[in-house]
Order: sequence, then C-alpha cells, then structure tokens
Amino acid sequence: MVNAYFLLNSVLNLLGGLVALAVSYYAYRYGRVTGSGFLKTLSLGFMMLGVGLLAQASAFIFFDLDAGKIADRGIFVYSATLVYLALQAVAYLMIAVSYSRRVQGGLKIAAAAAAVGALQIASTPSSLLLFGTHVLEFGELILVVLVALIVFQGLLIYGENRNRLALTVMGAFALILLAHIAKLSASLLSSGLLYLAGDLVQLTGFGLLLLFVLRSGPDGGN
Repeated sequence: MVNAYFLLNSVLNLLGGLVALAVSYYAYRYGRVTGSGFLKTLSLGFMMLGVGLLAQASAFIFFDLDAGKIADRGIFVYSATLVYLALQAVAYLMIAVSYSRRVQGGLKIAAAAAAVGALQIASTPSSLLLFGTHVLEFGELILVVLVALIVFQGLLIYGENRNRLALTVMGAFALILLAHIAKLSASLLSSGLLYLAGDLVQLTGFGLLLLFVLRSGPDGGN
C-alpha cells in the first residue's frame, strides 16, 4: 500500500514537472518577445518547480522502497521532500515579489497569517505517516502564505482591468493555493488520499498556467 501511494504520487509529480517545465519554456520564450518581467520571473520559478518535481519523482520511483529499514526509507523521503519544499519556497517568493510589488501591506499580513498558522501547527500532534515532523508542515504553511499573496495580487489586477489573461493567472494560482492547503491539511490529518488530491489539483493549476503563457504569445490572442 505504501509503495502504491508513492508510485501514484510520483506519477503525478512527473506529469506536474513536465507541465511546469513547459510553462517555464514558453514563459521565457514569450517573455523575451514581449519584454514582460513577470513572464521571465515565472519562467525561472517554474523551471525550479519542474526540476524539483522531476528529481523528487524520479528518486521515489527508482529508490527501492522494499530495500533497507523503514527508518532509512523515512529519512530518504523526508530529505527529498524538504529539498523540494525549499525550491518551491524560493520559486514562489520570486513570483510573489515580481507580481505583488504594489501590495505594500501584503508581507505584514502574510507574516501575521504565518505566525497564527505556525502556532496552530505547533499545538497539533506530529504524525509519522506523512513525513513525521512539523518542519515540513511549517514549510507547507510558508508555501500557502506565498501563493496566497500571488492570488491576492491577481485578484487586484483582475479587478482593475477585467482582463481574461489576468483571470486565468488568478485562477491557476488559486488552484495551486488550494493544492497546498490540501497538502498541509493532509499532513496534519495524516491523510494520504488528501495529499494525492492536492497533487492532482496542483497539476490542474499548472495546466491552467500553461494555457496562460501560450495565450500570452504573439499568436495567443488569435
């Protein structure tokens, strides 16, 4: 059952990594044409996300989960996930800074939300089923806060110009936000099924962002 969980998780991560790299490629390509700083930052951020997802998924698939002790297996899973969480945090921070420059109070609100969430996590018993430490739960909380900042800025931009592309970006990051909320909840509730649902929602959000960058190209509006 554990192997089946990791296999399905890895397949979703492989698909997500490929879509993320496609987002990175087309964002870079069209960013050079249009001179859009946001597209260039999106390209760099999703290159990090794509590489991290592919590396994590490949490691899980080719690592023999039946070999070695359970403790060794847990350390491997923990380490791989921690590295990917760090890559995600850097990627989403870059995108949030690029996308949210006009939100002066956003970081203060985000810091307050992170503090409240950290206190809640700290008061929750740690689960050994999903990585077994609050450190990774804190990491997911940081991702939730960063992506929430991006969604908030997207909402402001869409409110100003009612642009369909702005709506697509906001919708994509809203799905990614929902995915990370699901993953955080899965860790707190020890629910593997909820974690896999988060992977699926994240893949959908990445696909919507791919649609955005394709429509941002020279022929996207045609």
